[in-house]
Formats: sequence, C-alpha cells, structure tokens
Amino acid sequence: MAAGTDAYDYVVVGAGAAGSVVAARLAERGASVAIVEAGGPDRNILFHIPAGFARLIKDKRFNWGDEAGPEPALNGRSITWPRGKVLGGSGSINGLVFLRGWAGDFDHWRDLGATGWGYEDVLPYFKRFETLLANDCDPEFHGYDGPISVSRIETPSRVAQAFVVAAIECGYPHNRDFNGRDLLGVGLHFLNTRNGLRSTTARGHLLPALRRHANLNLLLRHHVERIDFDGNRATGITIRRDDNTRAKLTARREVILCAGAINTPHLLQLSGIGNGETLRAAGIGTRHHLPGVGENLQDHVLARFAFRSRERGTLNDQIRSPFGLAKIGLDYIFRRQGPLAISAAEASLFVSVNDADAGPDIQFQVANFSMDGYGGGLHPFPGFVYSTTICRPASAGHVFARTPAARDRPAILANYLSAPKDIETLLAGFRVGRKLAQTKALSALIESELRPGKLSDQELIAYFRETATTVFHPCGSCRMGRDDGAVVDPELRAHGLQGLRIADASVMPSIPSTNIHAASIMIAEKAADLVMRPPDSR
Repeated sequence: MAAGTDAYDYVVVGAGAAGSVVAARLAERGASVAIVEAGGPDRNILFHIPAGFARLIKDKRFNWGDEAGPEPALNGRSITWPRGKVLGGSGSINGLVFLRGWAGDFDHWRDLGATGWGYEDVLPYFKRFETLLANDCDPEFHGYDGPISVSRIETPSRVAQAFVVAAIECGYPHNRDFNGRDLLGVGLHFLNTRNGLRSTTARGHLLPALRRHANLNLLLRHHVERIDFDGNRATGITIRRDDNTRAKLTARREVILCAGAINTPHLLQLSGIGNGETLRAAGIGTRHHLPGVGENLQDHVLARFAFRSRERGTLNDQIRSPFGLAKIGLDYIFRRQGPLAISAAEASLFVSVNDADAGPDIQFQVANFSMDGYGGGLHPFPGFVYSTTICRPASAGHVFARTPAARDRPAILANYLSAPKDIETLLAGFRVGRKLAQTKALSALIESELRPGKLSDQELIAYFRETATTVFHPCGSCRMGRDDGAVVDPELRAHGLQGLRIADASVMPSIPSTNIHAASIMIAEKAADLVMRPPDSR
C-alpha cells in the first residue's frame, strides 16, 4: 500500500476466523473493503496439517504470546494464552474440534438482551458456512455447500473408542452429531478438515474472495495502532508497517473490529474507548466512556486425568519408534488418516452434573497421548488423558491496556475458579471422570493413574489450583446487550458511537458450552448481513 491515506467503504481489523468472513461477504456484495492483519501469510505446511497445531501454539512468530494472570485462584500461576497472529488468526493454529454449542447457549444470549441471537436465529448462519462431509446427520441442522468443510474422524484411536464405550457403560447416550438436535452424550468429534487438511475461513472465505473481487484489499504485517475519529464517528484507522512507517486507512461507512477477545478491547482502549478510570490508570485519555470494554472476559478451564496405558499404540510410544513414525507419515501421505489428520482431542462427553434442564455442565475430551502440560513433551511410555472442563463457568475476568503504546501487550486476568460454583461443578465432573476410569472398557487399558490419584475433595481442589489451565476459548470482553455494561447492541454497533462495529468472539454475552471457533464464524456471517441491511429495515 502506498503511503498516505487510502479510502474504502469498510475497514476490517483482523484477518482471523471472523474478519476473513466479514471482509469476504462485504466484498461479494459490492462494497470496497480493506482488511488489515498484523501477522503474515499461512504458507507454512504446519498450518494445514491438523497435528501441526502442537508446534504452532508455541511459536511466537505466529501468535501474540500473551499470558493470563497471575491467577489468584490458581496459586498465582500465569497461564499461556496463544492467539493466532497469522492469516486465519486462531483458526489457523487451533485444535480443529468443530462444535457449535448448546442450543440453550444462544437462547441465553437472547434472554440477556441480544435480540435476534437465539438458536433459531443463528442456526441458518451455522448452516450457511458449512459443507458437512457426512451423510448420516439430520440435514435440518446442517449445510452442504458452504466454504468450511466439516468431517468426521474416520480412524479413531483405540483409546477414543474405549472412551466412547466407557461413557455408554456409565449410562450416557451415544451422540453421533453434537451439532445436531442435542449436545448431551458421548461421541467422536467432527473436525473442520477436508481430505486431512485444515479448513479455515482464510482459505474458504477470504482467499477466494480476493481472487474474485478487485474491491477487496488484504494488508498483511500491518499493526493497527488506533481507531481514528471525527467526534463520535469512527473514520478509519492508523496503521504501522513492519518497517515502522505509518499510514491511515479511511472508512467511508464503518470500521469493523474482528481482532478477537484480547486485541479488540485493547484497541478500543488505546483509542480512548472504555472505562474512564481504567484508561486513566494506563495513561490514556478518555474519548468515550464505555465501562464494559475489557470486562466479562471468559474462558473454559480444564483439569486432567492422566493414565499410563497397558497397551502400546498411543502417540507417546508411536513417535519414539522409527517404525511408528514411518507409519504415521505414510498413513497421512497416502490415506490422509492417522494422528497427523486428527490433531488433539478425538471424542467428547457432555454431561449435566447439576440441573439436567439447564444443559451440560461438564465436557470431557479424550486424547491418545499423555503429558504433564502444554509446555512439556509427551511421557516416555504409553499413556492417554482426558480433560474435565466446566462448560459455562461463572468466573470472569478482564483485559486492560497497561500503557498508551500499541506495542505493549495488555494485562489479562481470567479469574479462573474464582467463583465457588465453578469449584463445585469441577468436583462433580471429577466424580464422573472417576467412574469412567472404573468401567470395563477403560480399566482394561489403564496400567496406572498418573493424575490426580485418589484424593479427597480438598486435595482435589488443591490439585485444580496447581494444575488447571486454559482450553484456549477467550470471549465476551466486549459483550453484546442493551444494558449499561454492554459494549455493542444486538446489531453489533458500539454503544454511543457511530461507524464502529465489532464482530468476533468478544461480543459473546456468555461463553458457549463448547469450543467457540464455530460460533465465532457464525457471528461473522450474521454480522455481514447486519452491516449490509438497509437502514429502514433495522
């Protein structure tokens, strides 16, 4: 891009899971669009091989390298929060588990004031972007010609199969389609893959739109430093290139933030939009007092069961054997199957441990490997894990700018397990996890339990505080609603401002019960319709 000022109808900040959709859809409808991304292209083969995420989430070239904490209820530990800094955003480095959420999650959004975001309202948008590569699901709930391919795990591991049988032994129903009529039960995951390759909105939405539409301009490796305003109207953005030169982009109609649950509130705060007191503490002048910016930050937290396996065949021992490594590679090259095509978790169990009418409280996810944490390697013996996750945690935190400098990362506090209800729910989940381990199906595989062992409730709570960590699902930090704490209205327009909209996971009023990638894409699909809706129809 040449120095100076370039003008577009819409300027989209962030070419991640949401921004790629918004920019492509607006360009398809004839608008001129610039989409700005701080990261570079997704050319590295690891972005496209599902199992490549294991390296990508630790690679500072491709993620922002943030940390949440120190977390008071986790013994003061700081938790690594990898967020994608690349074309496709976090959708290019995540674990590919493709779950939409419980229908009641979206009805809850509606009841919280997000009119038009109930399940029946959002289902058409989930269907719009999906190509389901399975013929045994109810077509009422699925799409078959969208930009994102969704496929079933065809060759699950022995561990994943045993986990499904164990849950059925415990009386839980077999659920072949978590994205269908019901979420409760156990089943193998769908992944956003096609022929063993990751399917992203960057590849499915944005790049095809760039080839078709001259009115769409992608700017990679450009950092957005602030939103520019004329009074209360957003007029564009100031950007900094990698060579530290600056330029402005003008938005004739709107600036649309799709930078995610961390960068979106941070950019608002750097631009003087947020809680006046918080802004003053960071040395930032207040342009518009909007106290909800950066608040209501939510994430899923997990704690694990880990086991040493009686049987070989887990990823731990496969990768330590030349024969095992060769088989993994050949399975992928010639069949697009095996561990390289699956990524991490293979199956989930959703259970209600409190009120069955209120939907699932706990999600278990099983993986065919074991380790002590994301920072370490796999154990040098056969092993597997399953995690226990609170579906709808009561704990919430915040993300706040530390300084006025765009190069300085914000302070993040998740407040994991700060709400007593979350401790109670996680304890109840671990009781279910213990029953799973005692079933015929799983006990046949278990040589010994590595973690947590048979502990009392108080010892388990100490275990949670010592080991609990993120599931990488931050959201809600610019929540949608009509009350004083909301940041955007149900049309995703920033309260009290003009020409500024937000369309990413930050607008979620409450965290969905599952992985949030699919819901983020849905928000972007609906956002494009809201942006292009004629004013007299709103």
